[in-house]
Amino acid sequence: MKKLVTLSLACLAATVHAQGMPLKTTTGADIGIQISGYKYEEDVNGSFFMSLQGNKVGVTGSFTQAYDDNWYWGGDARYANGHTDYQSASTGTKSANPDFYIDARLTAGRDFETGQQLLSPFAGLGYRYLNNDLRGYSSTGAVGYRRTSSYIYIPIGVTHRFRVSNDARFATTFEYDYLLQGIQRSYMTDITSAGNNTDLDNLQRNGHGLRVNLAYETPRWSAGVFYHYWNIADSEIGTYTRPGFVLSGYEPHNITREVGVQLKYRFD
Repeated sequence: MKKLVTLSLACLAATVHAQGMPLKTTTGADIGIQISGYKYEEDVNGSFFMSLQGNKVGVTGSFTQAYDDNWYWGGDARYANGHTDYQSASTGTKSANPDFYIDARLTAGRDFETGQQLLSPFAGLGYRYLNNDLRGYSSTGAVGYRRTSSYIYIPIGVTHRFRVSNDARFATTFEYDYLLQGIQRSYMTDITSAGNNTDLDNLQRNGHGLRVNLAYETPRWSAGVFYHYWNIADSEIGTYTRPGFVLSGYEPHNITREVGVQLKYRFD
């Protein structure tokens, strides 16, 4: 009897090993680090207006709850920090400006296995907040101020996985981000003494983003590259006031590009 149990356990272990790393989404969590190059550009009627460019270091984390019927849901968040160099068509340059952003999402999806490959479409709701600090003086003596942007968006995408060895797989994720609403705030209080009612808010209603992630994954570690893109149209016109002065303005059309590498560790 003991020999039979031992033989059965050995066969079970061999079967699990033969199946290798699963392609299906599984319950778990991960943390990671990222290094990226970042560029933000604005244009007015197609002509260059200003840009911010620099490198960022980020941390990322996610969790996933998977179910036996192939459905799953989860969340992920990212914090990236660095310094950007400012360049303008009219106000010169300014180096090493503090810049960070936070991106958090909740998504849900389903796995569809097709032989040795798997497709996992998903959708959800995301929020992105960026803070750029341009306080100080540019090369032409122009006074800078803080700028923040907040996006609420719908991520829609699909992940494709295939096994490259018994204990490793390759995953590619394509995602489209539909902007529901953005708010761009320019802190005019940094260059005036009129009080808190002088900050300018611009509502952004038209825009989209794209994401591509490529990753080599093992049961505990994964490494890969990513590309993030945002294209936001001209904002609505906003107005701010101070005693004896009223100013209206808008946030021009802008494009953000970011490409980087990442390393993650997975917990069951």
